[in-house]
Amino acid sequence: MRLLIIQPTTTFGDGTSYRTKRRWIMGLTLPYLAALTPRGVEVELLDDRYMKIDYGRSYDLVALTTTIATAARAYAIAAEFRRRGVPVVMGGFHASLLPEECLEHCDVVVEGEAEYVWPELVEDCLARRMKRRYKADRFHDLKNLPLPRWELLDRKKYFVPFLPLMTTRGCPFNCTFCEVPVVYGTRYRHRPIGEVVEDIKRIPTRKIQIVDDNIAGSREYARELFKAMIPLHVRWSCLWTINTSRDTELLDLAVKAGVYHVNIGIESISQASLGSINKRQNTVKEYRELLRELERRGIFYSLNFLFGLDEDTPEIFGETMAFLDTIKAPMAFFNTVTPREGTLMRQQLQDEGRIINPMADRYLGMQCLFKPKNMSAEEVEEGVWDCFRKFYSIPAILRRFFAPPNSYLGQGLPSNLIFWWAVRQRKDPVDFY
Repeated sequence: MRLLIIQPTTTFGDGTSYRTKRRWIMGLTLPYLAALTPRGVEVELLDDRYMKIDYGRSYDLVALTTTIATAARAYAIAAEFRRRGVPVVMGGFHASLLPEECLEHCDVVVEGEAEYVWPELVEDCLARRMKRRYKADRFHDLKNLPLPRWELLDRKKYFVPFLPLMTTRGCPFNCTFCEVPVVYGTRYRHRPIGEVVEDIKRIPTRKIQIVDDNIAGSREYARELFKAMIPLHVRWSCLWTINTSRDTELLDLAVKAGVYHVNIGIESISQASLGSINKRQNTVKEYRELLRELERRGIFYSLNFLFGLDEDTPEIFGETMAFLDTIKAPMAFFNTVTPREGTLMRQQLQDEGRIINPMADRYLGMQCLFKPKNMSAEEVEEGVWDCFRKFYSIPAILRRFFAPPNSYLGQGLPSNLIFWWAVRQRKDPVDFY
């Protein structure tokens, strides 16, 4: 049996695909799904961002991992393979949130986590008895997971030489705009530390991108994991919440374990706006001191911001930039809030009749898909781009890294200059990933 697993690229509003010769960083889904595939199946992986699809090649099954932003491209790929008589299966967050829509474009849908159902689906394909829908009847305990098959992708095609690894799944919080608790449930799960250590030892590089939604969701687990990682001498990047900095012992252990970068969902500097999305774990008045804890240890960080929240006013953009200028944050990402279908926030907006462009989150361009309460959608969109232009202007970059020079210079300046170029082209820097 020959199986092709594809990660579709994103698309622009006019339907054209976003293409680059290389991608910023490798994702986990393709190599991990290949590892879940039963032995004896010939597996090919294809990153549609930089690789060309050979529709004439013979395959017994094509699998597409889909997000909301790649759905349009996934549907086009599926149509071409199905026209040639090749069955197509879709999985991923988009297929889990909107399975009925996906079934209009494919033969089979995998809803939720794949560990319990993917091997069954492949066996059913071999026996020519595939069902239309496969959905696990329980969440996986994350024990005895296979080692991702990173070797099936060309590592030279990714700018950042960090390979993806998962240690936990889910998030203990329940922010209304986020699809993670919808797909993964509200219970935070983690892998046995010994198994994570063995995977790290077998990774063909000492640089790791930990893809967990929140690696510090359990401080106790994170503490033991970091202790176990210290002898491994790896460098790693991750996501965690800003309140992780309240645990200074955990920060010290992360440094000893080789932390290289953390991405933090700040979302807003308005406590009222945070309350509107149930992000109660963030306390704005603590932001500066919690970020200083990272700076004292030389931990490079990036901050995520969302705009268009119910308590946001036009002043939020200027206030955010003043905050960033004061703390000299080394990197920041700005976006319109885009609640996916299936999330609590999306349902609220639909109930209130505020959705004005339901397809906005399916295409590149950072369009606001709903009517904010205190400004127009256009004001939100332009405010986001204004934040990008100001934050990644040459004077702002120089102030961040040279006034006075700081420990983030070597790590942050190159990426800031890349983002400066992207913003000048009105390209969302996040699209590079």
